[in-house]
Parts: sequence; structure tokens; C-alpha cells
Amino acid sequence: MNLLVYLDNDVASGLTQRDLPDVEGEALDQLVEWDQKGRVTFGTSRQSLREMERAPAPHRDNLKRGLANVPLAQDDHRVLDSFTVVDPYRGCIANPLVTDVVDGPLYAKLLVAGLKPDDAKHFMYAAHNHYAWFLTCDRDFLRRIPELEKLCPSIRVGKPSQLVAWLRAVGS
Repeated sequence: MNLLVYLDNDVASGLTQRDLPDVEGEALDQLVEWDQKGRVTFGTSRQSLREMERAPAPHRDNLKRGLANVPLAQDDHRVLDSFTVVDPYRGCIANPLVTDVVDGPLYAKLLVAGLKPDDAKHFMYAAHNHYAWFLTCDRDFLRRIPELEKLCPSIRVGKPSQLVAWLRAVGS
């Protein structure tokens, strides 16, 4: 079994910051081992990198280092159109008009469900890119698990320890 597992920003930062509760840090270590063996495949999105850019400068490089080998979701933006300006000297500038909302209806539902815009984008990318699990320790997500799994029944939401327990239970 090779399970696609999306790392929310708090779990992704745990790869280098080691700031998760002990049980979650130990579970993440087990998942890293399984990722290296091909039992699970980690992924995240450019949203994680955008959020890490907002961290205080001394922490940015260390945060990003944890994602160095984590593949980014491939489908995380849409080119809507382009805007071109031509000057009188035959020069031009072409600007693509891009959105990072790849599933507008789902994104809107996630916002109505109470997720913050950044969190809604993380979950939207995970669902849109067919991840099987969304790993987080964020209480905003965890208290909404039934609602999120109802909106997207193809993706499970939980903490690293819950995924480890589930993988051990299914035994593959």
C-alpha cells in the first residue's frame, strides 16, 4: 500500500522544529520511516511555503528545510487569462492572471464550515489532488472532522498518531 498523505503546515513544521506533542512527534517519525520505505507518500502544497514565508526570518530556512524532499501538489493553481501591455516601441509585457483556488465550490464550502482561508486552501489542495489522508494537529481541523469528511468522503482527517494506528490496524 502506498498511501498519499498531505501534511498540514503544523505537521510539516514538526519535521524540523520538533514542536509536536511527544506522541505526535513519535508517530511522525514512524511515518517518515514508512515514507522512506514507500508505504506512504508525503505531500503538501505551495500554501505551506507561502505560510512559512510569513514566519519570523530566523525560522524560515529551518521550516522550509523540512519540506525539501516533500513533493508539492501538482494541481494548485489555475491560469484564468492574461493581460498584455504593448508599448509604442514594440515592446510588450504579458502578465498571466492566476488564481490559487482550484476548486471554487469546495473552497466556499470550507469557508462556510468555519475554516480560515489558509486552512481551507490546504484542505482544498489535498482533496483536489486525491490525497487519502490529511494530517494535522490543528484544533480548527480536528473539531471539524465529521463535517470535513462529509464534504470530502474520499479523504480522512487526523493526527499522525491516528494514521499510524490505522495503518497498523489494516496491516498492509
